Amino acid sequence: MQTSGNLKSLLLDQVSSGVIGIPAMVWQEFKDLYPEEAAALESHIPSTIRMSKRAYTAKAGSIAEKLNSGFVQGPYESGIEIQVAAIASVEKCLVLTSGHQLARYKKMACGATDLDNWLKTERSSGLA
Repeated sequence: MQTSGNLKSLLLDQVSSGVIGIPAMVWQEFKDLYPEEAAALESHIPSTIRMSKRAYTAKAGSIAEKLNSGFVQGPYESGIEIQVAAIASVEKCLVLTSGHQLARYKKMACGATDLDNWLKTERSSGLA
């Protein structure tokens, strides 16, 4: 909600068209934390990605094992990052995240980019 109108429009268009996928657990956490913002965005979310594929679960287990961490890191951790990394790895897509989370996703051996770099890529491809 803090983005410029053009950026917000670009992101919503890409979410609506399915270019940007949203894992179900991420959307649920967003709805729990920001119910008013989620209500305003809900019509732009055609579907979410569920951890229903065995390949996702197997990859999540593999990532957790490589990190020697288990799925949950602490009392307020839900394991969402590992699940997101698993989906991204299996589907061979990028995780769009914040700059301070990039290193964590790279440790999980999945592709990740932050918003600034993603925008640069989109602009160079003519989409933004």
